[in-house]
Amino acid sequence: MQVLEVIQRYSRQQLSQTAIKHFLCLGTLVVGAATLLAAPAHARIQTALKSDAAVIHPLLAQSAPTVSNSLANGIYLFGEQPLPDQLQTAYMIFEARAGQVVGAFYYPHSSFDCFQGDVLNTQLSLAITETYSQEEYAYALNLDETAVAGPGGSQFAIEGFHQLDAVSDNDLRMLSTCQAHYSQTI
Repeated sequence: MQVLEVIQRYSRQQLSQTAIKHFLCLGTLVVGAATLLAAPAHARIQTALKSDAAVIHPLLAQSAPTVSNSLANGIYLFGEQPLPDQLQTAYMIFEARAGQVVGAFYYPHSSFDCFQGDVLNTQLSLAITETYSQEEYAYALNLDETAVAGPGGSQFAIEGFHQLDAVSDNDLRMLSTCQAHYSQTI
């Protein structure tokens, strides 16, 4: 009886190993086929990049929506909550000039990180400088435009943030620090 159990266990192991080998072979074939199919497209992209030719993508060729008169020159304060100076709430103070922005992200009673960037179509494209390491990284915020009655007819908004009117002296101090930080690059 023990010999029969050993033979059955051996047979199951062999069957499992055979199934694994077949699965691995199938996976190798799929990866190989995908590589062969992708190679011509990769070659076309590399050729276009080397020749500086414009690569036209049908879906991207359509004009992207823009936020009209997106951002008038001025100082703006936005917060994750509609109230100023709330603990554990992110805020951003910035000044806009001719489609460019310089400002700071901060939490009340904490450090702040400076940023600079541009208004591009429906995004605020930023380069943020981390306070302590001075490392810079890219970040984008989606912009919204809502219709408003009266002169101008629209209001600028940043997705996930509320515009605040009360700019404090501390907000202006952070803004001034960031403007000085980027003064050589603007």
